[in-house]
Parts: sequence; structure tokens; C-alpha cells
Amino acid sequence: MGDVNKITTLPDIMRKCFKMGLFKIIPSQNSGKEKPRPTSHEEHSDERDVVSTTIGDYGRWQLLMTFLLSLFSFPCTFHIYLPTFTAKTTKFWCRRPENLSSLPLQDWINYSQPVDACYVRMLPPGITVETILNNTAPLLDSFQKCTEWDFDRSEVGETIISEWDLVCDRAGLTNLAEVVFLVGVGVGGVVGGWVSDKFGRKRILMGMIIAQSGLAILTLLVQTYIQYVVVRLVMGLVSVSVVYAAFVLSVELVGGKWVTIAGVCNFFPLPLSYIIVSLLSMVLPNWRDLQLAVSLPGCLLLILWFILPESPRWLLSMERTQEAKIILEKAAKFNRREIPADLDKVLMLQKAETPKEELSVFLLFKGYLLKRTFCLFIAWFSMTIAYYGLLLNIGNFNLGNLHVTSIILAVVEIPAIAMSIPILLKAGRRIPIFISMVVCGLACVASELLLISFDDDWIMIACLMVGKFAIGATNMMMPIFTAELYPTIIRNLGVGASQISAGLALICIPYLWELTKLNEHLPMVTIAAMSAAGGAIVLLLPDTTRTKQTKSPSYDSTSPCNGTFTITDDRGH
Repeated sequence: MGDVNKITTLPDIMRKCFKMGLFKIIPSQNSGKEKPRPTSHEEHSDERDVVSTTIGDYGRWQLLMTFLLSLFSFPCTFHIYLPTFTAKTTKFWCRRPENLSSLPLQDWINYSQPVDACYVRMLPPGITVETILNNTAPLLDSFQKCTEWDFDRSEVGETIISEWDLVCDRAGLTNLAEVVFLVGVGVGGVVGGWVSDKFGRKRILMGMIIAQSGLAILTLLVQTYIQYVVVRLVMGLVSVSVVYAAFVLSVELVGGKWVTIAGVCNFFPLPLSYIIVSLLSMVLPNWRDLQLAVSLPGCLLLILWFILPESPRWLLSMERTQEAKIILEKAAKFNRREIPADLDKVLMLQKAETPKEELSVFLLFKGYLLKRTFCLFIAWFSMTIAYYGLLLNIGNFNLGNLHVTSIILAVVEIPAIAMSIPILLKAGRRIPIFISMVVCGLACVASELLLISFDDDWIMIACLMVGKFAIGATNMMMPIFTAELYPTIIRNLGVGASQISAGLALICIPYLWELTKLNEHLPMVTIAAMSAAGGAIVLLLPDTTRTKQTKSPSYDSTSPCNGTFTITDDRGH
């Protein structure tokens, strides 16, 4: 598209374009069959949409806005990652009676709990510390259920497990809290996406961050486990809505290659959040103190209501051109760009991308979107199993201190995020995602094979780092790929719907290591198989990078249409 400032008489230009057959009509999303067409954010300079033409693909305004939006990932990741420490399983034992409080712990356990800490040997009358220590205390064969426990606090302090005694016949309740949270994540992905597509990115973003901050404070006040579970359910619902509303708004404020860069950079806070939570857990071992520490940053983000804009591309898709114009003028001024004199005329040509149809989740299953939704469902499920299977089950590998291991895994993910930027820009989406998921699968298989052959923990650690690095890169690329495959009008709904499969996968994560009861290598083999299958299914999706045309259409090079006349970028189609 030519420089908008050179367009002086739009009706004459459009008539000329029609005569030349150069006015391209881009099919709507409701077409029954998917037609090959570019869907990348990386527009050619002659096809830049009105937003990029007015404010530029990237400038000082976009830098500031995308940085502020990335901050929303911190509190969300804090709350998602907290159970790694607040629900950490530790050693426990049946509490010593008062008259035996001076008895060394190991002697007490050996005498009273020879099988496990769920049942304690009945104590004969007159038993003392001395009789147990000199092995003269009678050993009764009668046992009773233990009702009070003490916990090992050498690695973590007070946890939800120790506060509400979630051990023995109540041990399953620990996983219940996280399963409920992850159900909230799945529901929130769709509900939050639908509301955001209907009422705007900014409204749902700020509304959910308010709810998240309130719930975080409310968590400090809960007195029963049931209350905790209910709060975690709602927390899961709002947290995922915040993350993806911020992500979608970020990529809709920029253009060209900066869409990829901004999308990836929006995920840098994830490993940083893992590190912060790990360090805070070392300083604040009690779960309520840790909960308070990670709740405060979310409250500070509320002031961004007065700074962050609504997505101008979403406003244009909803035909709210005057509101979009105000935002574009402010952004152009901040970027020190000249505002096109005929901006009003260009905006008036902007039409909604779809007929005035009530937004519904069923739109994701119409026409060519059906295949995309189905493939993305499988891909997201597989990626989530691999990513969180390695991350949240790190304690099952017995690799040492939990805090140190958590920090190492987080550090590994930082270069994975950074490297995904040039990879996405140069190699597209499909192939890099396919390769990274297959590499993760191979690393998991190699860890098991080499461990059998050499029985060396460092081999396991090395393979685990390779797998985490690879799937960490996939975790950055998949949301961008997903967002590019859906039109603006239902993008947030599409990105959110992918969280249903991710939520289902996350529900399986706490139970993944139960497969060791069948075979000790089965969990890692399962992760490897799922990762490879997810990579393969991605190959069925269209790549969203623009392919070069082998033959350029003949047209008058002096025509302002320059072969095309597109008002919005591909995110609007």
C-alpha cells in the first residue's frame, strides 16, 4: 500500500484500482473451505494496514506499552507456580506425646511407626524415654490411626499440607486443590477470551487483575481447606484471562516482524517469576508469608488503567473508528510521526471483518477454523504435558535442593526464549515448533536409556536441561502461532480455547508419576511420546509466514494501489 499521505482523492484511486483489477478482496473467516493466503503478521511494506501506517510497526509508544503489558505476567505466574513450594510434600511423622518430647526423633519413629506415619504403635502404660533408648520398652502389636503429625521443615516451612494435615487418607486433597485450580484455568481461557473479544482487551485485563489481587489477599484470610480450594478455583479462572488478554493486546499494538518479537518478549517474565518465587521461598518459608509477598505486585498494576490503551485493531474490527482514531493520534504523536491528513477517510473504509454475528465459541468450529482448532487442541495438550511434566515434577527426579533445581530450570528457559525470536523470524512457525518438540521427546528417551546404561545422575540432569530448553522454546512459539491462526474478532477466544486442552493436560500432571507403579520409565516415555505427537500434528497446520510470490502481477507502478488495497493487516482477516 502506498504512503497514505499521498492519497488525495480516495474515490478516484479506488475506481482506478477496480478498473485494473487490483483491488484485492480478502475472504472472510466464514468461508467454508480454507483458501491458501498469507496469514503472517509480517506485512510487506506495500500492504501495511492503517494502524502500522499511522503509528509505525514499532516505536517508543509500542516499546512502553508492550513493556508495561509484560508486567502482568509476573503476578499470574507467581500464583501458578506457588504450589511448588506452598504444597511441597515433605517427610512427616506422628507427633510425640508430651512425656516423650525429649526422645530423639529417629528413635521415636523407629519404635512407634515401623511401617508408616499413618499408624502409630499403641504405647504401654509407664513407658519412658529411658526404656525406649535402652530397648527395654515393650513392643505391642496393636496400632491405631495417628491424628496429629509433625513435619520436616528443613527445606520449606509451614505449607498447606502441614497446616491442614493433608497426609495419609487426606493426601489426595493436595492434588485436588491444584486440579480445581487448573479446571479454573481451562474455563477461564474460554470465558475470559469470549468476554475480551466482546467487550475489549483492556476492560477484561484490568477487571481480571483487580479480581486476582482481591483473591490473592483473600487467600491470606482463609481458615479451612475448603475455603482455600474455592479461592484457588476462581484464581485459576482469572489468572489465565490476565495472561492472554495482556498477550493478545501486546501483539495487536505492533506490526511487521515486531509482532513476533513483542509476543515472545511478553513471556520473559515467566522464568524470572520462577526465580523470584524460588528466592522468596528461601527467605519466607511459611506459605502465608510467601502468598502475601507475591500478592503485592498485582495491586500496583492497577494504576496502569490510566496508561494502557484499548487495542486499536480490536476497535476497528468492532467499527469503533473514532475511539481508534484518538488512540492512533496519541500514539503517532508519542512516536513523533506525522499523522496522515486523510486519516478519517482511511478509517471510514475500515469495515468489520465478519458479519454482525453474535460471538460464540462455535465460531471456532466453522469452515477452515475447524481443522485449526482441532490440531491446536492436540498440540497444546501435548506441549503442556511435556513442559509442565518436566517443570512441576522436578522433585521426582531427586536432583537435590528444590530451590536450586527450580532456579536452574528457570535459567535454562531464558536463552530458549531469546533464541526463539530469530528462529521465528527466519524459519517460520511450524518447522521450529516441530523440531523443538521432537528434540524434547528425544531428550526424554535419551535420559532413560543413558540412565540405564551408565546410572549417572549428571546424565539425567543434562538430558533434562536439553528437554526443558527445547520445550521452553515451544512454550514461547505456540501462543504466537495460535494467535496468528485466528482472525482479530475471535483471536482472544481462539487463544483462550486452547487453554481447555492445556487445562486438561495440567490436570494430568499431578498424577503423571503414578505411572511408575507400572514401570519406572513410563512417565518419561509418556512425555516423550506426547511431545513427538504434538510436533507431528503441527505440520498439518498452515504456516503463518508470508511466502514470496514467484510471479508478480502486472500493474501500473504509478498506481497508489500498488497491486493491493488492504486496510487492516492479516490479523483482521
